[in-house]
Amino acid sequence: MVLADNVDGGDDLDLIVTTMNGNVFCFSTPAPHHPLKAWRASNQGRNNVANRFNREGIYVTPSSRAFRDEEGKNFWVEIEIVDRYRVPSGSQSPYNVTISLLVPGNYQGERTIKQTQIFERAGKHRIKLPTVGVRTTGTVVVEMTDKNGIHFSDDFSLTFHMYYYKLLKWLLVLPMLGMFGVLVILRPQEAIPLPSFSRNHDL
Repeated sequence: MVLADNVDGGDDLDLIVTTMNGNVFCFSTPAPHHPLKAWRASNQGRNNVANRFNREGIYVTPSSRAFRDEEGKNFWVEIEIVDRYRVPSGSQSPYNVTISLLVPGNYQGERTIKQTQIFERAGKHRIKLPTVGVRTTGTVVVEMTDKNGIHFSDDFSLTFHMYYYKLLKWLLVLPMLGMFGVLVILRPQEAIPLPSFSRNHDL
């Protein structure tokens, strides 16, 4: 099996070869990496075995697919629809795009949060997804079906609320700094002798 992907996180395209005896080899190529060049399965998705790069497909832009930790209530995913069919084929629109957020079992809500939109033109588009309210990981799967029923997909992973403890750190440190600042500001301006608790009053 051959897998083409950006394994080392660089700008080049990496080829992974798995042999029958269990050996795994990774080869780096000088070709620049692009998500549409990745060939993750023998059938290249559900029903499309054609080349996607510089042809037709959908992918998540590098700024959105970067691994990160999301907080808050919502986050944005930027996708790009590629359609470079020539005349007479022309545009393959409309493009039925479904974006799914898959979360593991520790989330008490829906395991799959889906949003579907229909786009009439290729290019970059932004879709807003809700975050989950627990500390967990997730996978975003973007799927597209064109007017001929040809299916394309892309996916990436991210985390939610993994670094919430950083807020707890500041909740502990800031009150201490505030009290220290009050003591410094309100300190006595003149020296005052310390009280003596000695019983010998002749001293």
